[in-house]
This record gives sequence, C-alpha cells and structure tokens, in this order.
Amino acid sequence: MLLEKWDEGLQRDIVDVVNYYLSGGSLGAVAGPAERLTSLMDAALEGGAARAYRQETGGVITEAGQLAELPGFSTGLLEQLAAEVRVLDSGKLRALAPQTTRNNRVDAFVNGPQCLEMLLEEIGKARRYIHLSVMLFFNDDSGNRIADALLRALERGVQVRIMVNYTVTALGYGHNLEVGRFSEISDRLKKAGAKLQDTFNSYYTAAEWHKKRAELEAQGVPESILFLQDKVQEDVELTGLNVIDHRKFMIIDGITSIIGSLNFGDQYTFAAPIETSASVQVDGRPMGVPAREEEWHDGCFRIRGAAALPLNAVFRSRWLLLGGDPFDPEDAFYRAEGNTDFGSEECTLFVSFPGNPVNLIQQYYLDLITYAAEETVIVNPYLIDQAFWDRLGGLGPECSCHLKICNPLEVNDHPTNRAAVRSNMYTPFCNGVSFYDYSATGRFSHWKITYDHRSRAVFHGSYNINERSACHDFELGLLVKGEAFAAKVKAMIDYDLSVSRKITDKKEFFKHPWLHPSTYVNKATQNYT
Repeated sequence: MLLEKWDEGLQRDIVDVVNYYLSGGSLGAVAGPAERLTSLMDAALEGGAARAYRQETGGVITEAGQLAELPGFSTGLLEQLAAEVRVLDSGKLRALAPQTTRNNRVDAFVNGPQCLEMLLEEIGKARRYIHLSVMLFFNDDSGNRIADALLRALERGVQVRIMVNYTVTALGYGHNLEVGRFSEISDRLKKAGAKLQDTFNSYYTAAEWHKKRAELEAQGVPESILFLQDKVQEDVELTGLNVIDHRKFMIIDGITSIIGSLNFGDQYTFAAPIETSASVQVDGRPMGVPAREEEWHDGCFRIRGAAALPLNAVFRSRWLLLGGDPFDPEDAFYRAEGNTDFGSEECTLFVSFPGNPVNLIQQYYLDLITYAAEETVIVNPYLIDQAFWDRLGGLGPECSCHLKICNPLEVNDHPTNRAAVRSNMYTPFCNGVSFYDYSATGRFSHWKITYDHRSRAVFHGSYNINERSACHDFELGLLVKGEAFAAKVKAMIDYDLSVSRKITDKKEFFKHPWLHPSTYVNKATQNYT
C-alpha cells in the first residue's frame, strides 16, 4: 500500500484512525481482529510526543500529509497502517472520529439580540429544508418568534424536522411553567407539516431496543448508526442515569449550519437591548452584557459551506434512532447546490454521546491545557469535571502561565460550580493559571468557547466541563482554524475578560479542601448534577 497509491477514502480512514487512537480510543470499537493495527499504533505513539505535536497543529490531524510529520511515524509505518485498516468499519470510524471540511466561512454571534436576529434571518432564507436539534425550546416571546419563522418556512414548502427535549423544556424557568409548554408550539408546527421528535425518549428498555434495532436494520439503517444506540443502552444499564441530548445545531439547505451553546427562549435569544460597550465592536456589532438578570450571556457560530454535510449526518443518526422518517444526507436534495467554497476557515466537527468509547471533546480540552505553549483561554459556565481539574492541577508553571479561565463563579445556576472551583483551583492558581470571574457583571455566562493562540484555533459548542457532558450526554462542538476568524473571537473573549474580575488572591481558593463542607457536597453530586 504505497503512499502514492492511496485513494481519498484510504487517506480519510488513516487520518480518522490516528485521531481516534491518539485521543485514547480503542480500535476494538471499530474493527474486527485489530491486534496487528493496535501494536503498530502503540509502537509509534509511545510517549506523548505525537499527541503534543497534534495539539501544536491545532488539536486534530486534518489531512494525510500531516501524518508523516507526527513523531514516531514514518513512510514505512504509514504504508503498514494502510495495509491493516481493511479490518476497520469505516462507517463506525466516521461516527466516532472528528470530521474536517475546508473553505467554510464562519461568523460568530454573542448575546441574545445578535443571535435571535441571525436565526430569524437564516430561517427566512430557507428554500428546501431545515433540520433543527435543540435541547430547550421555550414558549415565550423569542421562542414563538422562532416558531413563527418556522411556520412561514413551512408555508413556502420547506421541509422541517425538529428534535427537542419536551420534558426538560416543560420545567420552564424562573418558576414559570407556562414558558415550558412547548406542546403549544409543537402542535402548531405539526399541523403545518413539520416533523418533530422528543429527545427525552433517548433510551429504550432492553426488550424495546431489541425489537427496534431489528426494525431499523430491516429498514436499511446502517450498523454505524445502530451501534451508537448500543453504547447509549450500555451506559444507562451500567449507571442507571438518564441521558440528555444537549446538542444545539441547525442545518439549512445544505449550505448554512448554526452551532452553539444557546437554547431557544428569552434566557438565551432575548430581543431586549444589551448594555453595550462604547468602544468594542466585532464585525460592526457592539460587545456588551445582558441588561437584565434573567437574560444569559451566550452565543453561536454561523457556518456557510461544506461543514453542513457531516453535521447533517449527525442529525440523521439521532433522527432515525428516535423513530424519525428516513432521509439520505448524501442525496442531492440535502446537499448544497453549486460551489461550496465560501471562505477560508477549516472546520472540524467533534461529537460525543453517552457510553462513547472515548469522549473526543473531553480529550481535546485535556490536551489543550496539557500542551499549552502560548495564550490559551477557556470560557465555560461549569467547571466540575474532576478529570479536568486533576490534569490542570498536575501542570507545571511552564504550561500554567499560558492558561486563562473565565467562569461565572458567583452567579451560576449550578449548585456546586463554586465549590468545585474553590476546591480545585488553589494549586493551578499558584502555578500561574489566571482566573476571571464573570460574576462581576452580575450576569450568568452560558457561553462555552476556547481560544488557542498558537494554532489560531477556536472551539465552540454545547460541551460543559462536567461529568454529564463527559460521560452521559449527547454533545457537539466545532473546531475552527483561521487566523482572521480567531482574531475576531479573541476580541469577543477579551471583552468578557475585561468586564470580569481577575482574581488576584490565592486565599479565594481552598488550600485544604477537606476542611470545607462544600467540597464534600460537590464530590457527592458531581456524577449526577
């Protein structure tokens, strides 16, 4: 299997298997007898040099040409790997490994008015189909404005498929159950011809799944999709915990994708004006903070280009497993028409799910901090994953000095976020990690984004740094590489840092966590909350 004879499919398989294995994935999940392939990879990847190099390039290998540069790799090794990948199930590998597209144009939006305006505008442009997956869809002002836009799209003949968690939405917010009545919205949409699925029903009993699996297999649903649900079933049976589809994304006409951390409702997509900065703007839009306490700071990315194709494949997997009607994202109807070169951004889609053999999003975060060599910023509302804290606490000053973390420490809807931070941040702080408390604004930030200056890369999506996102929920994130785009996002993040309180006294963190009762509350609940 000489390098010059590799076709596109083989190149993609090799890139996928290296990314997956580098992140700690077992080839047993995607292969038959894989001892030979595993031994080749083990020999090449001894130590952390290859993983460090991958992070230096941005956190993911995106093309076969980069493989020869990996420490431990050689032309001979790559040719041996090419001869062995025949044992892999390429479909399963695609479902697990990050998927990269190029020549996209990405725009970032932050705060309710910006995001709502953009969402309504893009729904208004739809001509063929809209695929939407969101955890919460509230029956309030902005939720109904989005619903009205979807109804107008249906009137134009647009196909609309929607996945929402009806049950969690029903809890409402602010002690207001009325805003949780998504059924009032869903009834209108269904009557107009939309197709909807409730993602709360993401788990089957053993008997139900045995029957459902056979039905889906008979309908031609590929094994690469069915095995994803197998993992979900195993996770629930093992832990007894419910699972949540926490992803937030939309695909429109195979051209436009929207990915972010915001749900639909006045907490996230409010129309009320923000308190703006007189001097800081990005793409002509002023930066600022929500004017009212009940409104949350949050954001999303709009992507034009080929990124819609792998994202549509993710939507299809969940849609079919929930019992939705079949469709093929490779069909011309679901693909973009004409040229898909819209810009210069390289986009890599990361997905994770309950029971996944290895959470590639979690591993991205861990590698991001482990190999930090230039300014690296993490903005996240929840800092509760103990694997993250253990890794951060084990870093020396040479890495720690490059790391900045922004979190709404005092204004947070999670009961133990403050305890988790105070119990784990002392050593990292002493080693040089900077901590910014967004609570100085008096507002809650639900934004989940990272910035890696060395590779000019930005990562954004639904992933929280907690046990739920790491192990028990469906999550999705997008890694965007592009110098100009990264600079814009960095300006947004810098504004958040400027309005946050930079903690300067190590005494704000617990030197001896075992002396503080809140530490034990956090420990007792971190796997569940």
